[in-house]
Amino acid sequence: MSGALIGPVAVLDAMPQDMQDKVRGYAEGLDLRFARSFSEEDFAETVKGAAYIVPRGRGLPASVLRGADSVRLVHQWGTGYDKIPVSVAKEMGVTVARSPGVNAPTIADLTIGMMISALRRIPLHYNNTRAGKWIVPEIVPGARDLSSQKVGLIGFGAIGQLVAKRLTGFDCEVLYYRRSGEAEGTSARYAERDEILETCDIVSLHMPLTEASHHTIGAAELARMKADALLVNTGRGGLIDEAALIDTLTNKRIAGAALDVFTEEPVQPDNPLLRLDNVLPLPHIGGHSEDNLKRMVGHWASNIRAFHEGRGIDESCIVT
Repeated sequence: MSGALIGPVAVLDAMPQDMQDKVRGYAEGLDLRFARSFSEEDFAETVKGAAYIVPRGRGLPASVLRGADSVRLVHQWGTGYDKIPVSVAKEMGVTVARSPGVNAPTIADLTIGMMISALRRIPLHYNNTRAGKWIVPEIVPGARDLSSQKVGLIGFGAIGQLVAKRLTGFDCEVLYYRRSGEAEGTSARYAERDEILETCDIVSLHMPLTEASHHTIGAAELARMKADALLVNTGRGGLIDEAALIDTLTNKRIAGAALDVFTEEPVQPDNPLLRLDNVLPLPHIGGHSEDNLKRMVGHWASNIRAFHEGRGIDESCIVT
């Protein structure tokens, strides 16, 4: 692409050089600058003079945004914008955008992988085998097949719908709940949340984090779940009351949890969830694949170009 580069574009992520080079390759025509670290001070330095800001997993602190002297557009790297101070952006007259559904295939794939890993207790056998322990029980205690499970999805946007589609290949009975009611074009069955919590073997969360969805799963909801149920969360940590979950899992009132997200990230080393043997923890890697990197960077880069050239951004991407 010839001509002057568009930007500067402040990417709020401290990436190694090889990753920066990959992102630059997928964001052709943009003048990218990356944060040196995840500190608020380095974020503030990175956004100085930048016309565009691209926050990633650590978000965009309100103080950093207020100090951005030239910003015109904040574009979330991904779908969820719960860590962007949208009200501050509105006060400043700054447009906020996101990439809805772009990472859905990647997160849906990981969700299925986490279900299988937890049900078959793959991490346990991986660790044993790596340690030289060749343990082959006649039956792995508590291990189950995904194909025999009744799965309930709470939240049925792009990710939830792709998870449902993948589960049909495993012959699972799939139920879903979403606040807006029934969806068209799916073989999954709509159900109220109570039915999902009380009857499903797996409950998987696929909601954005808002004031309304905060602690969607708390002590009361966990108490409704089956004793042999698995809770899966690849959405946002704040969807679950972690204190209630720790108590439930410690006392083995449900079978386990598979978590790619936590209330506080990075998760603290002393978080009890990391020590429980009925928890499969991952470090929020739902969208982190080579394929999704190309797809995601290409999307937000295309939106920045469109905004810069006055062509506008698709309304579905604009945060209002």
